[in-house]
Amino acid sequence: MDCLTESEKAVGASAGVLAKPKRILVADDQSDVLHAIALLLKSEGFESQTAMHPAAVLEALKVARFDLLILDLNYTLDTTSGTEGLNLISAIRQMDANVPVLVLTAWGTIELAVDALRRGASDFIQKPWTNSQLVQKTRDLILRAEQNRKAQVEAQEEEEQSVEIQRKLLSLNLPPQHGITISGDSRSMRYVGGDYCHLTALGSSKFAVSVADVAGKGVPGALLTASLRGLERSIVTHDVHPQQLCIALNESLCEIMPVGKFVSFFFAVVDAESRRFTYSNAGHNPPLLVHADGSTLELRTGGGVLGCIADWSYDQADLRLEAGDRIVLFTDGITESESPNEQEFGTDRLREVVVAHRAQSADDIQRQLMRSVSQHCNDRFQDDATVLVIAVQ
Repeated sequence: MDCLTESEKAVGASAGVLAKPKRILVADDQSDVLHAIALLLKSEGFESQTAMHPAAVLEALKVARFDLLILDLNYTLDTTSGTEGLNLISAIRQMDANVPVLVLTAWGTIELAVDALRRGASDFIQKPWTNSQLVQKTRDLILRAEQNRKAQVEAQEEEEQSVEIQRKLLSLNLPPQHGITISGDSRSMRYVGGDYCHLTALGSSKFAVSVADVAGKGVPGALLTASLRGLERSIVTHDVHPQQLCIALNESLCEIMPVGKFVSFFFAVVDAESRRFTYSNAGHNPPLLVHADGSTLELRTGGGVLGCIADWSYDQADLRLEAGDRIVLFTDGITESESPNEQEFGTDRLREVVVAHRAQSADDIQRQLMRSVSQHCNDRFQDDATVLVIAVQ
């Protein structure tokens, strides 16, 4: 026997070929071909099962798992076009997107090979084959499939851990305080995103609310979000002032912010007992304050986005909340969600929904708003979307 190549050694050592032989399904309409391939595979330590027509291949896939499929492209329907084999590859891919498929044909052409690969074949070999070539491709495809499976498992584990981190960065609920209730929801375009929302208790009757949108999705956006949370947590105290917080955050983020990135940020301190709402808006979508009579106010006071210019100054505003007030904080994934005809949901629709349901609870308004946005875009959000509703009784 020839010396093993590096890929053969890898399959034998890391994939456990010797301990547990890999199973291969071989399909061809000629029994002598099936017999020859089966003997070859057995001599190389593989287990094989054979099939003589496409229906038998599909049936075998329903009841057993294989590490590789070796398929002829021509069966009883015709002998030259490869149509049956090409259709079989398509059917296999509907059942299993990952099993490697090695195609055999005696009538190979470049066009047929390309078509087979386009349908989902992993590699292509022409009859008559050489044993060494067939064995090498078999080992290479099995090794590649195992590496892909391992990568998928690692990616799944990473995703689960990232989701947990993202969940902890989103704090969307807080127990009622002196008649003030809060409800929020968030949807990420990917398993982690750039939206940030956090509620921080500052005492028995006082809390802080932060909403931010990092320019960027996925892991990069989540990393900046985590940095924002760490910086904010180190600064927020019982007597924090929104204006000073924005100044401090902006200076720190300017030191780490990549070129072209920024953070829009809104921060407020709510004193539930005195009904005071003090805020600063750092370039974020203005939250909407809706009064019991249906009149509205956009909360714009503040300054520019965080992370761009270190010496920017920020202002803050102080409001008194009244019974029946509803405050809706959101990210641009809400207002910029598009309908199938590319119309944005927009702030006007948001205002209409909140005004129409202003007498309802924070939970009801939040659900109704998210439902309206979802219906508008057919549940196909173009960006991370977060909403938080504060209701004053």
